Amino acid sequence: MTSIRTMKPQPATRDGAAHRRTVRRRRVRGRPATSELSVGAETLVLKACELLREVAPRELSLLKLARYAGVDRSLIRYYFTDRASLLLAAARHLFGLLRGRLGLIEGRLADEPEGRIRELAAGLLEFQIEHPYFHRLMIDEVVNSPKADARAFFRSFTEQGVANFRTMAAATTRRGAARDYDGVFLYLAIIGMCEFFVTGRPILEVAFGEEFDRADINRRYERFLREYVIDGIRRR
Repeated sequence: MTSIRTMKPQPATRDGAAHRRTVRRRRVRGRPATSELSVGAETLVLKACELLREVAPRELSLLKLARYAGVDRSLIRYYFTDRASLLLAAARHLFGLLRGRLGLIEGRLADEPEGRIRELAAGLLEFQIEHPYFHRLMIDEVVNSPKADARAFFRSFTEQGVANFRTMAAATTRRGAARDYDGVFLYLAIIGMCEFFVTGRPILEVAFGEEFDRADINRRYERFLREYVIDGIRRR
C-alpha cells in the first residue's frame, strides 16, 4: 500500500514577506490615517488663511501648514493635489469674504457714488489689516500660478473691480463733484494705499515709535483715506 506523505508547510521566505509588506504599503501610501479624515478640506483652507496672517504666501509650504494644523502632510495632499491648488482655494475663500463685505456697502450706498468710494476704501483697508498678505497672495500665487483656472479667477474678479470703479467714476463726474478720470486709476490707488499701509509698518515704527498704538494709527489712517480718495478726484 502506497503511503501518503503529509506535506509540511514551508516557512515564508524573507523575499516573500518583504513583497507582502511592500504591497501593503503601496495600498495605503499617500492616504491619511482614518482618524485624520475627520479634518476636511474646508478646515485646512481656514487654517491656511489663518497662517497667511503671519507668513507671506511664498513661505507657506504644505509641511508648514501640516505642522500648524496638527495633521500629517498626506492629509493635505489627499484634498489638494499640490501647493498651488491649496493657495488657490485659500484665495477663493478670502475673496469670498471680501466680496461679501464690499457687496453690503455697494447695496447700501448704491445711489451715493462718493460715499460708496469712501466706504469701499475703508472696507478694503480693514480687510487688508486683518489679512496683510491678501494682495500678495493674489499677485504672487494666483496670477503666477501654473493653473489656468487660477489665472481665470484673477482675471474675472479684476475685471469686475475695474468695471465697478469705472462706473463709480462716471457717476461722480456726472454729478459734477469730480473731474473726468478713469476709475481704474482710483482702483489701483486704493489697493496700493491699503496694502502699503500694512506692509510699511517699519516706516510707522520710525514715525511713531516701535511701541505705537496700532489701533489708534489704524483709525487715523482710515479717516485720512476716506477724505483723500474723494479730495483727490474733486473738480479743480
